[in-house]
Amino acid sequence: MNLFNLINTSMMKFNRLILLASVFIVLVGIWAVAPNLVQAMTPTPTITPTDLTATAVSPTQITLSWNAPTQNYGKTIIGYKIEQMLSTGIYDTMLQNTGSTITTYSITGLTTDKTYTYRVSAVYSDDSSTDPSNSASATPTPTSAPPPTLPPTSPITNVKFDFTPSDGTTLTAVIITQDDYRLLQAEKNSRSVISNALPTTESITNDLAGVLVYQNNHLSPDTVPGPLIAKAVSPTQINLSWLPPLENYQQQIIGYKLDWKRAPGDYVIIDDNTGNDTTMYSIINLKTDTTYTYRVAAIYSDHTISNPSNEASAITLQSLQPTTPPSSSPPSTTTPPPTSSPPPTSQLVMNVKFDFTAPDGTTLTGVIMIQSDYQQLIVIKDPRSIISNVTETANTINNNLSGLLRYQSIHTPQETIPQQSSNYTPPTPNTTSSPNIGLLWGVVTSVIASGVIGIITWFFKTKVAKKIAKEYNFTLEKTIEDGTLHIRIRNSGATIEDCIILCAGVPCVWTDTKIDKPRHVHEGSISLVKLPDEFGNNPLISVKSGKRVLKRTQLDDMAHG
Repeated sequence: MNLFNLINTSMMKFNRLILLASVFIVLVGIWAVAPNLVQAMTPTPTITPTDLTATAVSPTQITLSWNAPTQNYGKTIIGYKIEQMLSTGIYDTMLQNTGSTITTYSITGLTTDKTYTYRVSAVYSDDSSTDPSNSASATPTPTSAPPPTLPPTSPITNVKFDFTPSDGTTLTAVIITQDDYRLLQAEKNSRSVISNALPTTESITNDLAGVLVYQNNHLSPDTVPGPLIAKAVSPTQINLSWLPPLENYQQQIIGYKLDWKRAPGDYVIIDDNTGNDTTMYSIINLKTDTTYTYRVAAIYSDHTISNPSNEASAITLQSLQPTTPPSSSPPSTTTPPPTSSPPPTSQLVMNVKFDFTAPDGTTLTGVIMIQSDYQQLIVIKDPRSIISNVTETANTINNNLSGLLRYQSIHTPQETIPQQSSNYTPPTPNTTSSPNIGLLWGVVTSVIASGVIGIITWFFKTKVAKKIAKEYNFTLEKTIEDGTLHIRIRNSGATIEDCIILCAGVPCVWTDTKIDKPRHVHEGSISLVKLPDEFGNNPLISVKSGKRVLKRTQLDDMAHG
């Protein structure tokens, strides 16, 4: 009996030792892998769009969705480039810049049962872009349908604006989604005008198809100017603006004839020939709080005159000051000076004055820019930036879109990147031999080496990227000079070395030097190039610095200068 008790007691002690040894081994294992677990749980900054997915939402439509990069090196994302795969490894740019930070995009007009593959890149405010995301494919089928709609991540999802087709009939206060608004800018007629665009939380009142149907029902002939738009800017002044006719019968426009409608069917000529192709006109010395109606016709180099445009009316503003009775003669007018000396912008076009508060809280007060720049700013600015105290003004502009985006970029708080670190302190090695000590020290060494390599890699990428990233800030405008289409480049950023502008791959000629060779475009300069004599419909315009392509855009998408 005593022997049995002795054996039983010994077995119990042995079992305790085995249990303690097992617990010790488990604790050592956890201690060894803990640094790697911490490292794995630390999010890695991404420098390209990630998790791109493509979903067929109808038999002819695919919707793309992705995550924005988290490491932008202090730059501001202003949009995304969309590319479609033509064949293995070969992609074609279908949209150079979405113009929005929204991370979804819809492609319509696709072929049912055909597979499409896409990738996206982020576009920064300096016109540089990231490397592309992963590729994603989808196949629209006859049964394709959209997934359940999720609640919007931002309260501002729609755009409110006025839409004027070429016959001058304005559809006011249109509200559509931002996706439809971007598509409208690409698909609208070149002579349809979008104005007073603002982001809004109001419910939509229309869609892309509805606006395009309205446009197609209100297009004027290509042989007349239009749309003519009249806007009162003071109690005694109205400004007129219009777009030239598309069909000129190979003649050059040498001026415009303007009529004032005195009564139904009774028109008085207020300028029989403006003497230049400027499409703006200022009329002064008008009667306060009175409606005036005008029309305009183009004058060609063979001295023929086009049919008149649409009629445009405006009511002069009210004034507290007494006004003198109008004379029986037609209202006095001012004619824009010759093309070589254009009229001051502040006299012809009302600008927008406002205060701009960047994401870090610093406010730029009294900003004055043209209305087209303001309308683009409110759509593509950082959602954290605030625009306040907005008024119209006739004062001279003191900033532009690229300059304000650069100010916003400078005053956007930098995202701090979590450093890979570990609180692990290796224990003091003891002299007691252990069969697992070599393995443990191997794990510790690999963890330390991984951390060092990660820090060195991050340091190298950050420094090199900042060194090679050079900010270019410039805008392109198309303009008519001496009856020929030109492109004007306004450079508000760093000097563009060896700059050349290509039209469908053909170099454009610098108007001041009469050559098409690369040249430096210095900061603050304005340069003009003449397009080739022949080019296709809506050619691709490229701006290059040496071998680097800084910007690509279609000619029809370019603003009028």
